[in-house]
Amino acid sequence: MFIKLLTLFIVLAVAAAATSWLSAQPGAVQVEWLGWRMELPTSLAVVFVVVFSLVLVFFDRLIRYIRGMPRWLGGRLRQRRDDAGHRALTLGFLAVSAGEPAQAIKYASRAGRLMRAPQLTGLLAAQASHLNGDHQAARRYFTSLLDDGETAFLGHIGLMRLAIDDQDSAKARDAARAALAIKPKSVLAARHLLNLEARRADWHAALPALDVVSKSQKKSKNKPSNSEQVHSLLRQRCAIEFLRAGDLLASDRQAAMSALVASLKIDPGFLPALIMLADLYLEDGTFVKAAKILEKGFQRTPHSAIAKRLKQAWKSNDGQFIARLIKLLDKVDKKYHRLAYQLVAKQARDVGLDGEAERLLFDGNNIIKKVQGSNKDAKNDKSHESDDSRPFWQCLSCNNLSEDWEPFCPACDEFSSLVWQRPVGATPILPNL
Repeated sequence: MFIKLLTLFIVLAVAAAATSWLSAQPGAVQVEWLGWRMELPTSLAVVFVVVFSLVLVFFDRLIRYIRGMPRWLGGRLRQRRDDAGHRALTLGFLAVSAGEPAQAIKYASRAGRLMRAPQLTGLLAAQASHLNGDHQAARRYFTSLLDDGETAFLGHIGLMRLAIDDQDSAKARDAARAALAIKPKSVLAARHLLNLEARRADWHAALPALDVVSKSQKKSKNKPSNSEQVHSLLRQRCAIEFLRAGDLLASDRQAAMSALVASLKIDPGFLPALIMLADLYLEDGTFVKAAKILEKGFQRTPHSAIAKRLKQAWKSNDGQFIARLIKLLDKVDKKYHRLAYQLVAKQARDVGLDGEAERLLFDGNNIIKKVQGSNKDAKNDKSHESDDSRPFWQCLSCNNLSEDWEPFCPACDEFSSLVWQRPVGATPILPNL
């Protein structure tokens, strides 16, 4: 308030000073027009000019205001309609989030009448219709988005989701591929396409989609928090390479072997790929390569199938075979120490070396006791709690146990969720090794 008064005082003082200065100046202005002659002081003439200019400005503003009145009134009405439309749009999306299709359709209709934003109101109408079970209306909206280059990607994603809900895998795949063609780095489209291609066992088509997801994961800044996702992607790649090798085996044996090598680079102990590649090497007579991958696999996941093939790869007699297996025991993963000793002992018993079998069982028990005894936190250490139970293929999603590896869990149908480990959170089966 004080600033305004001070400003007004300064303006009045300046005006008074200017008026005083003008009145003190000598001079006159003479105007002759149509036989009339008028004389007035220069200062007064200046005042008349200023006042006339101000009057002109005033009437100009008044005329502009009057002419702009309809537009202003129309703008106010449009603003009120837009405000009401945005409110209806917001309430509609809230109704969709809350799962209220009737309210969502009501607000979608109101927003469509009030707003001139067909993409937004159409999206709300599509989601409301989808929620209400009317997939045709939602499909019409997402199809309309395909005509605009900026919204075509979203249209394909929407059509993909509708097709997945309708269990139409062919249309879902086509929509996912189209979306990925528009945005090749879209993780959302790639994940859905990966799942859809895996469902129909098209491993060649699933691999590029997995590449997109993996590249995005590598660029992620939150790597520690995404470690589970990283392991899941590695398991999927390992499984896809193995399954791809199975498809290639009949037509291109060399390509199949390359796919198996790629699978074992990810997980050298992945039994299905390990056994298949070892058998191929043994058929070709490349015993050194077979022995190399089998030895590495035995260290990671000791298994009787690996031991059986090692005997053939080493081309050794019974005594040499058991001796070489014993040398591998020191390199076996610690969590499988007892299992490895039991397995080698069984192999020794099968070839008639009962004394060696008893010694191996005794040594295996002593090693485990020493490891547990040297651990100060043995009570809290869970690495050896299940040392007496043998590993199984266990689903990481539902904990279901399986004797054999399968691409999809038999219980929950999750892709590449079976891992070779001791049972966790499940009652183990106890068949013979």
